[in-house]
Amino acid sequence: MPRFLAGLVLVCLASLAAAAERVPADCRWVIHADLQLMLRTKVGEWLGKEMVKQPHAARLQMLEAVSGLNLKRDLKNVTICGVGADDDTGLVYVRGAFDANRLNTLAQAADGYAAVQVGSRTIHTWLDKGKPAAGCLAAADLLLLGKTSERLRVALALLDAQTEQGAVFQLPVGWEKSALVVCAAEDLASLADGKPESAMLRNVRSLVARVVEDGALLALEARAVATTEAAAQQMVDAGRGLAAIVQLQKPANLDPVLIETVRTGQLNREGVNVALRLTVPFEDALRLVQQGKKGD
Repeated sequence: MPRFLAGLVLVCLASLAAAAERVPADCRWVIHADLQLMLRTKVGEWLGKEMVKQPHAARLQMLEAVSGLNLKRDLKNVTICGVGADDDTGLVYVRGAFDANRLNTLAQAADGYAAVQVGSRTIHTWLDKGKPAAGCLAAADLLLLGKTSERLRVALALLDAQTEQGAVFQLPVGWEKSALVVCAAEDLASLADGKPESAMLRNVRSLVARVVEDGALLALEARAVATTEAAAQQMVDAGRGLAAIVQLQKPANLDPVLIETVRTGQLNREGVNVALRLTVPFEDALRLVQQGKKGD
């Protein structure tokens, strides 16, 4: 269970703002990254400093040279969505300024390249390290990426059918305007299908989470909707019990900052709704990220 929750948090940390694209109706999770907003935050400032260090700088220069993109200027936002946690339904929507001819040439040079014509658009397919991949410039400012041409067809059909409704994810009012990070998921048990934690998550209807900059702090806020009030209370009791164990045992492999984060965390319930808020000093968060990178 801890590993699954850690993975879910990491997914949230890879995103910004709220879902901006109309994604297929069968999608059960979504992440959106507003890259231009990120550049104006403390996190963006830190990432900017990291990107000029090696080996990141060399990789970035190579990517920009091959694609013709200036990542800071040309990329606007990214939306990622899917049905399962690890299947062929994942889609990536990239908004920005693209050089169509350059991208076509890049795709055609890939291993196993093939083209699929869909109306006036072309879906390019290739092999990425032996695994299938697909991409399509759906509009002048929209690049679609996925694993199969069939999944890209679904996304294109939704883009063209403006009257058809895509997936709907409910976010708290104002989150999309103030969040540094946000993600949303429905039917969490299915995302953990086959894993031990799926039984516990069966009582969770939906989850939204975000990270905001709060002065010198980074705050993680999450909202879960349980199936019943009893299930919501069980979630609160389990969370508080885990927090008590951490504070009493103070595991040696857990950074003291994280123990303090658990101690000061807020976990509350109102009806079937469960709210969690954790805070960590910004500098400590960066230190923990750096330590994690060294441990990889």
